[in-house]
Amino acid sequence: MKTFFITSKMPLFPVPFFDQFGSEPTKYGFQIQADNVSDGYHTMHELYQHRMALNIALFNSWYDESVPDGYYSQMQVMKSKLHHDGTMFDGYFIVMALTPHGQISYHYKLEHWDKFKIPEVERTPEYDDHTSNDVIERLMKL
Repeated sequence: MKTFFITSKMPLFPVPFFDQFGSEPTKYGFQIQADNVSDGYHTMHELYQHRMALNIALFNSWYDESVPDGYYSQMQVMKSKLHHDGTMFDGYFIVMALTPHGQISYHYKLEHWDKFKIPEVERTPEYDDHTSNDVIERLMKL
């Protein structure tokens, strides 16, 4: 089991004198920036950036518009500003791959839209209720 170290100028537990730390607590407790959470080697922010870079490389490699139908493999990839039901988180979009083992999807901030060189669709297919663990299992089966 990995131990994670959290560093913060704010307390980890609510205390009555939080004003001295220069920040109000959120409704979920004190906010801790991801770049301050580390396993001793990488911060959560770094790991998130790695995940995004790997997803960009993977999804882009599964699509090439110069190939008939655009796909080298059995994976169909897409990006959309709307879920199947027309909803979306403010400022985000979704990328999705349809694999032989089920859907793989991730949400990213709109500022990263152009990094994914994959087809845009009006709405993604209906969500198949996959969890983070399902995505890991599906990726490992490819």
